[in-house]
Amino acid sequence: KSLAALYIRQKKLKEAENTYRLILDLSPSDAEAHFYLGNIYDESKNRQKAEQELKKAIELKPDYAEALNYLGYLYVEENKNLEQAQAMIRKALEIEPDNGAYVDSLGWLYFKQGKIKEAMKELERAGLLLEDPVIYDHLGDAYLKTGDTEKAKLNWQKSLELDPKQDKVKKKLDAIY
Repeated sequence: KSLAALYIRQKKLKEAENTYRLILDLSPSDAEAHFYLGNIYDESKNRQKAEQELKKAIELKPDYAEALNYLGYLYVEENKNLEQAQAMIRKALEIEPDNGAYVDSLGWLYFKQGKIKEAMKELERAGLLLEDPVIYDHLGDAYLKTGDTEKAKLNWQKSLELDPKQDKVKKKLDAIY
C-alpha cells in the first residue's frame, strides 16, 4: 500500500491503479484499496468507475467516513442522487463532526440545492475548520450568490493563494474585475 500511495503522490496514476488492483487480487475485501482506486478513477475523470469503487468500499466498511463523504461529494458535483448524497455526507459527519472537508461537502450540497443561507453557515464553518482552496472557492460562489462580490473576491483570492493553478477560480475573479 505504501508503494501505491507513493505513486499517487507522484501523480503516477496508472502505476497506482495497477498496484491497488494487485492488492485487490490478493485481498478482494480491502475497503481502503477500493477507496483509493475510486480516488484514482475520479482523478482520471472516470466517474463511473470511481463511483463503483467507492460504493464497494462503503459496502465492505459501512462506517468508512472518508468514502461516504467522497461518494456523497461526487454525487453533489454531478448533481445526482442528492438525497443519497446528503445521507452519506451526514453519516460521515456523525463519525467525524469537525472534519472541515465533510462540512464543506454539506455546505456545497445546500448550495447546489439553492439553500444559500444553510450553505453559507456550513461553508463558513468549514473554512474555520480547514484551510483548503476548495472551501474558499465554494465560499466565493456562495457570497457571489448573495450579491456580496467583495467577500466573493476575497475568498477566491484566498483559494488561489493556496492553489494558484485553478483556472476556473481565475476566470471567476476575472469576470468580477
